[in-house]
Amino acid sequence: MHPKTKMTVLICLIFSISISLLFYYFNVSSSTKLASKLESEPIKLPPPIVELPNGTHKNLPAKQLIYRGELNSMDGVGYNFSDIDTTPFLKFHELNNLPNCDLSMDKLEPKTTSEKLLKGFHRCVDPIFENQLNPLDARNFSLKICDAIQKCDNIGEYKDVKIEALKNLHEIKWAILPKCKEDNVMVTLGIGHDVNAEVLLYRTLPKTKFYGADPIIEPNLQLYSSFGKFFPFALGDKAGMNRFKVLPNQNQKTRAYTYQDVTTIDLPYFFKNILNLTQIDFLWIDIEGGELTFMDHFHKGKQLDELGISVCQFNIELHPEFWPNGYEITHSFINQILKENRYIFLKPMTTTTGVYRLFFINVEDEKCVRKFLQ
Repeated sequence: MHPKTKMTVLICLIFSISISLLFYYFNVSSSTKLASKLESEPIKLPPPIVELPNGTHKNLPAKQLIYRGELNSMDGVGYNFSDIDTTPFLKFHELNNLPNCDLSMDKLEPKTTSEKLLKGFHRCVDPIFENQLNPLDARNFSLKICDAIQKCDNIGEYKDVKIEALKNLHEIKWAILPKCKEDNVMVTLGIGHDVNAEVLLYRTLPKTKFYGADPIIEPNLQLYSSFGKFFPFALGDKAGMNRFKVLPNQNQKTRAYTYQDVTTIDLPYFFKNILNLTQIDFLWIDIEGGELTFMDHFHKGKQLDELGISVCQFNIELHPEFWPNGYEITHSFINQILKENRYIFLKPMTTTTGVYRLFFINVEDEKCVRKFLQ
């Protein structure tokens, strides 16, 4: 190579290295200043837009939201969620002062007994099932059951069972609060962009762990994680990809459910292997028909019994209209519950054709009875 050419290449190389060093120094210096600024100053968010009932909009300061930034739906008609108030109620402090639970023996003077509740339950519902409901086909059984058994909520045997109403935006969840103090477990299957009832329970009941599962991540993750642990999948009778009816994020305002293929975990595995539970104090199920795949797990000798898992009380919305053979499955499930004497059920409510809610109370498990009924 000619000496002049060598000199030219060397000069170019030195120039390139110098420019690179300058850029490196500038970037490091800028990043350090930015990091220092972020540490000393909070991130300023633009005011979120909250849609008001009359269709107008109003700017609210970002500090009033529990989440950083806006929760934007894909079609622009979703909600932005306001701050969740988790301040304990007065009832919280009362329950926190209860004596610690001793569930090894019955109380000397229990408020009620399983035998008393079962006797009153069967005295009221058995003739209704025998004469009015069971002679019907499976579909009409589901369409008639709520009206038929509603009067049984008022029998005298239930007067010592105090059932609390916890209101969601679109429904009521029912709960019997414990009579003594120990750790509690609450599980929500199907969050549906609405945690008002869970928040009421959180503000009422101390020492409670909350676990919620829903295949639609936003906004359920932000909502449930403000007080509990969220899991981004559906529950069914087997793991895999399954088609379930869900409420997508973009349908928050319209609440239009659609069918989607979603990741599914089988219910016993979720309870035992993921959550490591042996007792569930409160279980709320509203998964738009998916419940019909695993309802038999609650029967005697089935999967939950095999794993040593007891459920003290559960709210369930049944959707036989949404599932193949749904009416037959529901008819069989409820009649089996009647035979087994493990649960009594109250608070029947029809929401739409072929969809209704029931509240089940475990009157067989000794720990559940001693904790919630005695």
